[in-house]
Amino acid sequence: MAHSSPSNTQLDPGTDDWRGPDDPECPYNWPMWKRIYMTSIPAFLCVNVSFASSIYTSGADSIAQHFDVSYTVALLGLSLFLWGLGLGAIIAAPVSEYYGRRIVYLSTVPIFGLFILGSGLAQNFATLIVCRTLGGFFGSAVVSVGGGTNADLWPPALAGFVYPFYFVSPFLGPALGPVIGGFVNEQKDFRWLEWVILFMLAFNYLYSIPQFETYKKTILQTRNHSEKQTRTPQKFKIALPSSDVVQRIVLKPFKMLFVESIVLFMTIYMAFNFAVFYSFFAAFPYIFGGQYDFTTGQQGLTFLSIALGCVIGFLAVVYIDRRTYPALEAQYGVGAVPPEYRLYGAMVGCALNPVSLFWFGWTADRGVYWLSPVIAAVPFAVGNIMVYSSGALYIMNSYGSLHGASALSANSLLRYAAGGAFPLFTVQMFSSLGIGWASSLLGFVSVALVPVPWVLYKYGHRIRAHSQYITIQKIEVVESSLVEDKSGSV
Repeated sequence: MAHSSPSNTQLDPGTDDWRGPDDPECPYNWPMWKRIYMTSIPAFLCVNVSFASSIYTSGADSIAQHFDVSYTVALLGLSLFLWGLGLGAIIAAPVSEYYGRRIVYLSTVPIFGLFILGSGLAQNFATLIVCRTLGGFFGSAVVSVGGGTNADLWPPALAGFVYPFYFVSPFLGPALGPVIGGFVNEQKDFRWLEWVILFMLAFNYLYSIPQFETYKKTILQTRNHSEKQTRTPQKFKIALPSSDVVQRIVLKPFKMLFVESIVLFMTIYMAFNFAVFYSFFAAFPYIFGGQYDFTTGQQGLTFLSIALGCVIGFLAVVYIDRRTYPALEAQYGVGAVPPEYRLYGAMVGCALNPVSLFWFGWTADRGVYWLSPVIAAVPFAVGNIMVYSSGALYIMNSYGSLHGASALSANSLLRYAAGGAFPLFTVQMFSSLGIGWASSLLGFVSVALVPVPWVLYKYGHRIRAHSQYITIQKIEVVESSLVEDKSGSV
């Protein structure tokens, strides 16, 4: 049975839209195996790229000794990689909305691999951090475009079930990085950390090569061009964007970040959580290496608590969605459920973050048995995933596949900017304030941000009413659905 969507609910045959709700080229109507395969591609690649960010920290001490730099300077290989991810995201996502998703994946991933290779072969520290920065820049495509790919493939009714598989990847990858990297660094040198990334990348890229285009505008343009070629054969030309289009591509995410309140406030909240998450990659070695005398490999194993929390958070988001969304669709109609109902997961998970930070900080500060601070990190990871997944779903549902990728790229820019900055002062903060108060400081900020999803849940519909990016097409679908089913309102 074909799925209906905001893009194909009321269609007229033509070249600018699908040829009816059963158009076989519409990704909503693809076979299930094909959609699952396309969903798995950005998920696997995102795990790979995010894994590349954190595994580096396992060799930070070795890198500092080898290149004769301080430990904080050595951490620039992590921070600059994350800043590259954020900067690349503001270009990759809008470009995917101009040329399509497939070309972005297939062209950027090999370049990412080349710079990872350069990082492994670097003979001086400057070369290492330049390659890591550019590696992050070109690896950003899979992080920022994946949300748009999923929006192309799945109707809102299934989004809450499918999206978390992708949304957990930017957290699961970093959590696994030190687990593997700690033992690799003990047995080999820091260069092998880059080789592990390349081994993973080779497999994932080969897996992704047969992928299909999912972006509606690109699919329709390709079909129209093919039909014109059949009628009047012409030489194929690649249309380069005009300077105005280039400006829109680059400026669109920045504009959305500052003029769209939904994007701004959810991004600030998600960016802080993300920054605390990445501060753990500096804090855990400091705490478990200094306070508990763990080896590098043992320090890496403590991140299994983060991985466990990511999995629990992912399952919690899926559970909440399956318990609530079908009933909401019955009330509002298919495709007409207000985006604010995606915030249930964030409203539940937001309380876990400050509780975790206070628990983690003071048990570690008092030298309580190491298992307590390790377990304390689990609820933070759970809350982090719940806030991120719900927030990203909320943004994607609010702006749709047309502008959603740009909105998430703006989100990625601020998240990775904060994530790259925090590790550079984490050790100094924990050593100056003490483990308990440093963690509590983060906990107090987390408490201050708890109201964000609750406020957006209550007032989000008013904010969306004044958004210049909420598409006319989506508004028309919502209005038509409300005419048919007057049991609720947006």
